[in-house]
Parts: sequence; structure tokens; C-alpha cells
Amino acid sequence: MSVLPRILGPLLSLGLSGLGALGCVRVHVVPAPSAVQSVAPEDAPLSPYDAPRPRAESMNTEYYLGSEVDEAAGFKSFAQQIQAIQDHQSASQDQPVQRGFHGKGHGCLQGTMTLLPDRDPRTRFGVFADAHEGWPVWVRFSNGVGWKQADRTLDARGMAVKLMGVPGEKLIADEAATQDFLMTNSPAPVGRNAEEFMRFAHTNSRGKPQTIGYALTRPRTVLPAVTKTNAVDSMLAIQYWSGGAYHLGAHQAVKFTSRACEASERTPSRKDPDYLRTDLQDAAQEELCFTFFVQLQVDAKRTPIEDAARVWDPSVSPELPVAEIRLPAQDFTSAEQDGFCDALSFNPWHSISAHQPMGHINRARRFVYEASRAHRDGGLEPQAPVEPAAEPEADPAAEPEEGPEAIEDTAPPAP
Repeated sequence: MSVLPRILGPLLSLGLSGLGALGCVRVHVVPAPSAVQSVAPEDAPLSPYDAPRPRAESMNTEYYLGSEVDEAAGFKSFAQQIQAIQDHQSASQDQPVQRGFHGKGHGCLQGTMTLLPDRDPRTRFGVFADAHEGWPVWVRFSNGVGWKQADRTLDARGMAVKLMGVPGEKLIADEAATQDFLMTNSPAPVGRNAEEFMRFAHTNSRGKPQTIGYALTRPRTVLPAVTKTNAVDSMLAIQYWSGGAYHLGAHQAVKFTSRACEASERTPSRKDPDYLRTDLQDAAQEELCFTFFVQLQVDAKRTPIEDAARVWDPSVSPELPVAEIRLPAQDFTSAEQDGFCDALSFNPWHSISAHQPMGHINRARRFVYEASRAHRDGGLEPQAPVEPAAEPEADPAAEPEEGPEAIEDTAPPAP
């Protein structure tokens, strides 16, 4: 059994009674601004509002943490912090500068996201609109920390999906035709907002004692996600969640989640430090399938936007299937493909406005992820595959007669 659950398990089973006061955070529900109530699906999403009171929540509404000026200063500081964390991780682990998070990739697989024909009408916006049938995708599976370590070590796990060939203006300009969906194996991120998350990122880069100490001071907003860092048997055996909220059309907020189409009970040996990659490659000898779901915001208290740490319970907001991600049998382990995978950049703001990220933690990611990418000199936009043009039918009259000349024309080149 992992060390962290042994330490924290008794606290959780007792309801964290001794620490509850430190993490008790109320949500103050207020009516949504009139402009939000009248926004249409095809409109541009509205900017955040000044909060009428601390920890305010409304339907389909974002509120600044402090003020717009406060947030801008905070995000600039976060961008500097993540680069300092990358440098510290590189020096302490004796590894090159890598992503601030999810440094170890298990592999990038290509495939297709196919939209389900019977998907709920409320989900048919953006890349899930009726005008589309599906998209070519790259999917990257990863560990959570920003350095490479054995897969049996306590850590989060990630699944990042990049759709290609997506038309329309993007929220950030470094990729022109992609749409990214990023997920981890915790239903909520670490922290109710980016301030808590960045404090966690700093302590996590310093070691487990510091991480545990900080988590215990935030038993509702940080500790639950930290306890999800058990070792896992397979990247196919766990569910992945978006953490923060997103638009699905300007008129509504959603979260998304994905899991294997069929339950997996794979049990590879954890003696291999890269057993998750080994298991993934073994499984990829056959087609892999994941179902992609969205959850709709139902009310501001039980499904808030700014308080990212509050889980959207599927009994309150059901998981609505919208697509299947199918990854055909493939070998993704070549050095060339590993280099391509490392160069890819994933950012929730690689997005059209219909899927604009929401909430403080997502607004911060725009700057943090870009700073992380720039610091490791990463970034590569993959191109959607192009169907080969049909060859014109041959004119029989133009075909050469069989003979030495014809044989010479079609023979392979000499070595």
C-alpha cells in the first residue's frame, strides 16, 4: 500500500474533523448578471465580472478573484513561478528542463474522435455541433509531475486530446487549427483556484513532506486531489476529468470526462519503472476506445465554476456521452515519435470560443502553460491528415505495350 494513503486515510475516514475548519469554504450563490442570462450559444463568451461578494457563484458566470488588475498581476507572477519551478525540478532531478507538469509521457497515439449520432441536443455546439461527424486526434498519456520518475511512484496521471483540422479563430494564436481537451485522473484539480494550485506546485517540487504538509492545511480543496495519487495498474483502467469548467457554447458551462469504452482489468508488473508505457504499447496491439462525456452545470451551488475543487457529482450532473475516441492498433514507441510527442504543446486555450475555459484556475493556465512551453522551447502544431487525391482513370490508349520498355519503366531502382 502507498505511503500517502496510509498517512491520510485515517484522517479522511474521520471526516477530517480536526482540520475541517481550515478548509471550510462556503459558496455564495448570487443571481447571474442580466447579460449572462440573455447570451446566445453563438455569441462570444462574456468576460468575468467583479464579484458582488467573496466566493460568489452564478450560473454560467465567471468572477474575478479580487479585480481584473489583481488577476493580471497574479498571472504574471504565476508565469515566473512556473519557470522557476521548472529550473528547480531540472536541477534537483538532474534532468533537462521539461514541462512544468506532466513531464513524463507514456506515448502519443493517433486516432479519431467520432461524434455519437444520438448525443444529447444540449451538447451539439462547437466541435460537437451537427455540422461535424468527427476529428483526427493525437492523444498523449502522461504522469503528473514535471520530471521523469518510476511509474509506481505516487503521482497524478493525464490524458490530453488534441483535435486537428478545427476551423475558426482560436483563443491564442500559437496553433491555428487545433482544439485541446486536457484531463487528469482526479475529478477536481488541486485547489479551488490558481493561487492554491501554484502553492501546491511549489511545495510538490520540494518533496512529499512539504506536499503533505500543505495538503493538510487545505483538507477540502487540496487534500482530495492529492489522495488520488495512488499508483495505477494501467492508463486504460482509470477515468480522466477536466477539473475546471468550460463553455459549451457561450450560453452554458460544462465539465468533461473520459474513460475506456469497456472496463479494463490489466495488471502489469510494477517492477518495470516504465510499466505504464509497456502496458499501453501491449494494449495498442489492438484498437483502443474511450468514451468522451460532458456534464452540464445544473446550479451554482452544487456545480460551481470559480470553486474548481468542488466535484460535479454525476448524480447531480449526469455524464452525457458525446463521442468515442478510437485509437487503431499502432506502434508508438519509435524514437522519432517520442521526439514528436515531447515537442507537442497542450493548452486548454488552444480552443475555439465555443469551448473557452472558465474559472480562475483556467484563466491562469493560459499564462502558466504558455510560460512552461516557452521555457522548455516546446511547441509543435501537428497537421490533420489529408486524404490523397483520387488518381485519374488510366487511358488504355496511353498505356505502354508490354515489353522490355514497359518492364524497365516499372522496375524498382537499382541499389
